[in-house]
Amino acid sequence: MFYSLSLPRFGRQKVEVIPWGDFFGGTGSVLTARQKRKISALLAGVTSVYVLHAEQANAAGITEKIIGAFDPIVQLVQGVSYPVAFLMICGGFLMIMVGQRSKGLAMLKWAAVGYVGMQFAPAIMQILVSVGKAMMASPAR
Repeated sequence: MFYSLSLPRFGRQKVEVIPWGDFFGGTGSVLTARQKRKISALLAGVTSVYVLHAEQANAAGITEKIIGAFDPIVQLVQGVSYPVAFLMICGGFLMIMVGQRSKGLAMLKWAAVGYVGMQFAPAIMQILVSVGKAMMASPAR
C-alpha cells in the first residue's frame, strides 16, 4: 500500500506503509502452554522467597550496605552539580544581558535551588529512611 505526501519544497515522495501484522505477525512464542505455566510457578516461588529473604535481610543491616554502596554515585552527582549550576548561572546572566530579564532571573533562581537541593538530598533521604524505620518499629494501632 503506497501513500504519497506532498511536501512544500521537496516535491512529492512515496512512502510505503507496512501493516503491523505483517511486520510483527511471525514472532510467536516457542514455549508450550505447560512450559509457560511451569515458568510462571517457578517465578512466583522465587519472588516469594526473595520477599521473605528481603524482610530478614533488612533486619540484618543490608539496607546500610546498599545505601553505602551508592555513596560514590551520590558524591559524583553532588560534584557535577557545581559546574552545572555555574553554567546555568552564567546563562542566566547572559539572558539578563540580552534583555530577557525574567528568563534570566528564573534561570538564576532555579540553578540556585537545584544546587542547594542536590547538596541536601542525602540528608533528606537519611531523614526519610529514619522515619520509615520508626514507622516499621512502632506497633500498629
